Amino acid sequence: MAISAPDTRYVRLIRWLFARFYQEFAWTYDTVAALVSSGQWREWTLTALEFAHGATLEIGCGTGHVQLALAQRDSGFAVGLDRSPQMLRLTRRRLCRSGVRAPLVRADACALPFVSESFDTIIATFPSEYVAHDATIAEIRRVLRPGGTVALALWARFAGDSLYARLVDAAYRATLQRSPRPATPASLDALRRFGERFEHAGMDVSFREVATSGGVVQYVVGMRRTP
Repeated sequence: MAISAPDTRYVRLIRWLFARFYQEFAWTYDTVAALVSSGQWREWTLTALEFAHGATLEIGCGTGHVQLALAQRDSGFAVGLDRSPQMLRLTRRRLCRSGVRAPLVRADACALPFVSESFDTIIATFPSEYVAHDATIAEIRRVLRPGGTVALALWARFAGDSLYARLVDAAYRATLQRSPRPATPASLDALRRFGERFEHAGMDVSFREVATSGGVVQYVVGMRRTP
């Protein structure tokens, strides 16, 4: 997830570059993600399956790893949503190659095209800063059923603090992303502040760490309060 920063020329440039990465250069996404995660990106994203139950919406489905796993698991209705047509094309191609199908929707997370209380679960893995917008949070709460869960993988960290982790850390910081190095008080405080935004929207919030073979994925989990 991107780190909030003042709106400077540099920040606008980084946002523009990421927009190109998610669109025209979406075909490079899996390769770049593997390089900056020591090959763990797919495993990191698939930790979201632990939270998925019932009717599930994945916001920012990207290149489709989670969508494919949900379709193959066949344990409930699942929808993939992304604002990038290029990402949706890659997801659709991945599903077709595996002989499975899933409904894919092109839309913005701040205006979800679903009726209220449509989903039991909403998941997102390493979304950009749009996920912290008030409109997005309000939409997530609206389409969740009472007692439903939203699970957001906001950050992953490596198990150790190797030279590779330090080099990747420099790249993450240069692009205003949260570092994959071991947790610091500042990074944990940022997660708590993010959770407070969901609490103010009417959700009970908890924090979960899901272990992987080479690190940990940090989740903020919100449950919509029942009336």
